[in-house]
Amino acid sequence: MSVAHPPEVAARFGRIRQRPVVLEVEQLGKSFVSPGGETVRVFDGVDLSIRRREFITVVGPSGCGKSTFIRMVAGLETATSGRILLDGEAVVGPGADRGMVFQAYTLFPWLSVKRNVMFGLLQAGRSEASASSEACVWLEMVGLKGFENHHPAQLSGGMKQRVAIARALANKPRILLMDEPFGALDAQTRAEMQDYLLQIYRNVDATILFITHDLDEAVYLADRVVVMGRKPGRVIETVDVPLLRPRDPQMAFTDDFLATKRHIEHLIHPPEPAGTEKRKAPITRMTVVGDEVY
Repeated sequence: MSVAHPPEVAARFGRIRQRPVVLEVEQLGKSFVSPGGETVRVFDGVDLSIRRREFITVVGPSGCGKSTFIRMVAGLETATSGRILLDGEAVVGPGADRGMVFQAYTLFPWLSVKRNVMFGLLQAGRSEASASSEACVWLEMVGLKGFENHHPAQLSGGMKQRVAIARALANKPRILLMDEPFGALDAQTRAEMQDYLLQIYRNVDATILFITHDLDEAVYLADRVVVMGRKPGRVIETVDVPLLRPRDPQMAFTDDFLATKRHIEHLIHPPEPAGTEKRKAPITRMTVVGDEVY
């Protein structure tokens, strides 16, 4: 969205654009063959550059390939065409330079909170004492000091995701990938987790790529919102968020926030042309005729 920003907002974007590019996506495409033999294009020709310590959110209609895209950046799926570069090196598989947080709670249920965070550090060759010390630092960072010896079953959903974030960040990745991490949480916990994440983001040297369906969440968290379309998925527009940091929940009621959200809504769901009949779901009537709801 090309708009004239206030001087302080324009200065913030100027500082961001002076940072080095961390992630470069070039003409990325993904397709597969359906059981019927038809080639299905998930998305095609995706280009995106993300700079150091940017917070990028990705939104779009269901089926546009958002989750597939972030899994490809994580190295969990391969591209059909194009390439992904992290610090100039091609992404060819998973690596410690990328941390991943999924929507589902992916903690090891048989391990304590601290042992979950220690897991990646131990796999990387850190000593028991070093991994233990590092895990405690990250658990304090995410507000879970005192819960080190609890197990996942003893935690709330929001606490589980904080452990997952600590585990992902413990290896000091260049980029933190988050695939709708708060989608399963209730509204109140989700809002709390958004603010926890912003506090963590201010205090760690990590770039964040965040997938969400929630436009309020996308605007509130991001420096830029990448809007994808469907059939096949593609980047429609990258929208600058004209809000200063640190963010405050009251910003959701400002004109800049609401205008940005409306613009993104129109990109994802453009208004129907005048005279177009509204599409209706094929629903069988199961009530008494004449018994209407008004």
